[in-house]
Amino acid sequence: MTPLQLVTAADGRYVHQACVLARSLALSQEAEVELTVLGTGWSERQIGLIRAAGAGGVISRVVDPADGRVDSVKTLKHGFPAASIYSVIAPQNRLFDAAERIIYVDADTVVRGDLRELVSVSMSNAVAAVADAHVALMGMPSMWRAWREEGVNPTVPYLNTGVMVIDVGRWRDRELTDRVLSLLTRYELPCVDQDALNLVLAGNFDRLQPRWNLMPYHLMRLLRTCDLIETDESLEQAITDPAIVHYHRSFLGKPWQVGCTHPARHLWRQLAREVGSRRRSLSVRDIARNTGARVVGMSALDPRCEALRKVRLRDTVT
Repeated sequence: MTPLQLVTAADGRYVHQACVLARSLALSQEAEVELTVLGTGWSERQIGLIRAAGAGGVISRVVDPADGRVDSVKTLKHGFPAASIYSVIAPQNRLFDAAERIIYVDADTVVRGDLRELVSVSMSNAVAAVADAHVALMGMPSMWRAWREEGVNPTVPYLNTGVMVIDVGRWRDRELTDRVLSLLTRYELPCVDQDALNLVLAGNFDRLQPRWNLMPYHLMRLLRTCDLIETDESLEQAITDPAIVHYHRSFLGKPWQVGCTHPARHLWRQLAREVGSRRRSLSVRDIARNTGARVVGMSALDPRCEALRKVRLRDTVT
């Protein structure tokens, strides 16, 4: 059985999250997984931690994605980590010269579903991904991204880069890395690589079911816009039986933070205990913001989140 090629991005400050991802892969996958972590600042001890976390089916390696063009990205001057654009550098890396497809996942994820199903999806484009839950269409909101300047239809779907199946050959043939980095040197885009990749693709990506990238905004009734393009059945499946849970920043907080209210925080915290990570960070600003959103009802949850609270990591493992 050919190992699955999985890629994530994490610098030395995101070791615990990467270890939780590796542990979820070891527990959920029947196929062997080769996990490449693109990042800097890892110590030998930390590399040992992620290798131990994936023991039993995941072969982990940490690779410095050195690319001088990263220094020219405008948004990184305002505090965004360089790792925020490694997703678009990955397919160009010589490590994947022999790979037909790679799966990219953000480090703040927990994998439950069988990734063999994901890597075998039918593709006609260079990328397959889930439409963003909060910004479902390119022009939402219009002042955030340069769709007008680049002549992109604002009504095309807008993908989330947290989980992507990448056809390496098509990606390279279309020079997507160079085109994305070129945009990032010209515009200060708030969602960095995600905005730039969407501008380049202009809606030309293969749509995955939302269960492959369950985002916090899938769970919030008032802030979810993907109802415009997703069926209610697909949303229900995503919420009640997610294949990948993505804990990106939102009014629900992150499971490694004090005060997190995400209904699937128990999944991440269970794995964190297994890899020996019990430390939680505290952000007074985030707590105040999230509490305010909850008080005024902005982060009101979809009722189906009650089922998500009961989901276990191993439900999908045979």
